[in-house]
Amino acid sequence: MPSYKLVYFNGRGRAEVSRLLFAQAGVEYEDSRVTQEEFAAMKEDKSKLPFGQLPVLIVDSHPPLPQSHAIERYLAREFGMYGKSNYESTMIDLVAETMEEIAKPVFPMYMEKDAEKKAQMIEEYVEKTSVPFITPVEKHLGKNNEGKGYFVGETMTAADLYVFAVFEFLEEMMPQLLDKYPLIKDFVARMKKEPKIAAWLEKRPKGMF
Repeated sequence: MPSYKLVYFNGRGRAEVSRLLFAQAGVEYEDSRVTQEEFAAMKEDKSKLPFGQLPVLIVDSHPPLPQSHAIERYLAREFGMYGKSNYESTMIDLVAETMEEIAKPVFPMYMEKDAEKKAQMIEEYVEKTSVPFITPVEKHLGKNNEGKGYFVGETMTAADLYVFAVFEFLEEMMPQLLDKYPLIKDFVARMKKEPKIAAWLEKRPKGMF
């Protein structure tokens, strides 16, 4: 078994799907969390950060692998969670890209300091911005065992972890959102009860985006 080291900040962000993949696969790794100061010191060292960005994945003696989605797909392939056919792998990519579109507008809301403006931004997101993206996700889930199955195929794949990572955070930030999408809300609740996922949620640092 290779040795793995995942380097990122002390937050969920662009490393959480990879951490969930490690958790669900039951694979040990070093969860290295660096400060902004440590990141600044290593940023210009291309032997550590090829693109000057985090996260990076270090596998044995290989050069560090940058880019969060490339890391996720590398791990999903390694752990048998990237589908059983080219079609299923493409569907997983489709889900991942959709989650990116859903998550992209959220960071400015999360960072907004003005409470009134933040509330307005969240309302706009819940009622308008997110609807064209989340509605198809809900319908897609509904096609598999009436919404009680997985997003791609008959077993858990990276697609489920992409969805869970985004909507778990959105449920914390704006609980009213998932009230509009009962199948997704139930999916998030089911994923939280998966033994390996539940164990990870219990031990990970609390309250970090």
